[in-house]
Amino acid sequence: MYLGENLLTKFLKLMSKDITESDLELISLGRSLGLDLISFAELRLSQEDYFVDLIRERALIKLAKQGDNVLVKNDTFYAGSIDFMVCDGPKGKEFFLLETNGGSNRGLSILTTKQQNIMYNGYFQAINQAIEKSRGNNEKVLVLVGVPVNDALIHEKVIMVEFFRKKIKSMGYSLKIFNSDSYAKEYKAEIVFLIADYKELDQTLTFSNGWIKYLGEKVNVLIGDGIARRLHDEEFVNLIKKDFYKINTIIVNPIFKISDNKSLTYLASFYNKNLLEKFNLHYLLFTKANNKKELNQKINYLIKNYDKSFIIKPMGGSGGAGVIPILRKEKRQKIKHIIKESKKEFFAKFMKNRNPYPYTIQEMANFNTIMWKGGKHTYDIRLYLAQSEGFIIPVGGLARIARGVYKGSFKKEEFVVNLSGFDGQIEVERGIGFSQKNSRLLNLSIDDFVNMYCIGCTLFAKICKNYQQLINFSDWDNIIG
Repeated sequence: MYLGENLLTKFLKLMSKDITESDLELISLGRSLGLDLISFAELRLSQEDYFVDLIRERALIKLAKQGDNVLVKNDTFYAGSIDFMVCDGPKGKEFFLLETNGGSNRGLSILTTKQQNIMYNGYFQAINQAIEKSRGNNEKVLVLVGVPVNDALIHEKVIMVEFFRKKIKSMGYSLKIFNSDSYAKEYKAEIVFLIADYKELDQTLTFSNGWIKYLGEKVNVLIGDGIARRLHDEEFVNLIKKDFYKINTIIVNPIFKISDNKSLTYLASFYNKNLLEKFNLHYLLFTKANNKKELNQKINYLIKNYDKSFIIKPMGGSGGAGVIPILRKEKRQKIKHIIKESKKEFFAKFMKNRNPYPYTIQEMANFNTIMWKGGKHTYDIRLYLAQSEGFIIPVGGLARIARGVYKGSFKKEEFVVNLSGFDGQIEVERGIGFSQKNSRLLNLSIDDFVNMYCIGCTLFAKICKNYQQLINFSDWDNIIG
């Protein structure tokens, strides 16, 4: 067993009883699982529902004018997030896109209960669709929830699964929750949840006849595209690219090939440039490199011809692993060294389990900084989004502040803002919630938040609509944003 027996045993023990609202309070929940969640509780207290409700209301009004956030099909997106940095433009604040993220969102326990409910309602659409599909065939619905090995955020799965359990019981269905050690195929329940870590799933998941299978049994819903990303079956990989509607298992989200890939995300924004400019999206030069030789050639070409600094970003990374700036006057030999260091950093985190290629090369923007704890820091804005009745809607979010004071040297601590970006440590104290007070710290108006949310909702809707156009794009030699 890989998840950490003691921790997962506590998880299942907690899920086996009737959970009260007080059990889900972060400090109490942490105590039950042997985790210290005081900093999570403090970050949640910095969130302000009234402030976010106002942003959501205004964003939805703005999006409704042209139906920018309409999902063409309601089984392409369930929940996700998007990250921005902020810069000053001639007409006010502008925003440049860092990345999109699919259904493996972490950190949701820092949202308010109301915001969590909106987010998990998005996830629940997938479960509800599976229930509808299975109605009348007397088969149970198997929901597989994947988690990282020894997940330090396992408490978030308690909150999520408890939300699902209440919804399912209110619908009159019987339910059972297992881990990989306790799982019993013959158990008589209409809805079954199975919690397993990625390493264990690497050895137990297969794909055949259109179904992802766990130990040969059909999986109806896969929560966490981190699982799908690790399924290397050739037929499955081909279907994800060519026609994921032929996959019977519902994946949250099936568009992970694009949300994993920064260059394809930027391509989606480029295709919808005219639409997104009205929300103050700031465009940056970008391209993609499929191998070491191409990466080296393209960086040198861009620096020579555009006299700008760039950032290289490996495929499917997290926590800033392998993300390194290359300054506009950098010498060729130093560029080779930076590429080498980027891959070394990437493999130090992911071993050989992931391929860093294709790399994305993106122009470095003149990002804003804020004063925090007595020094100047870089930061980004993470926004959470969810599906609701055929629309993508804003949920909540946070600002994430870099650990180190910004001095312009581009050391990792100066610009990597991920709260789990340093040796696996989770530093929630570097996050701040959305509130009237914190908006002043960030020097952002309500209209600025509205614009960012409109960009996020619109972009995900267009990724879903234009999936095949994006996934099949190949003319990277001629695209620079």
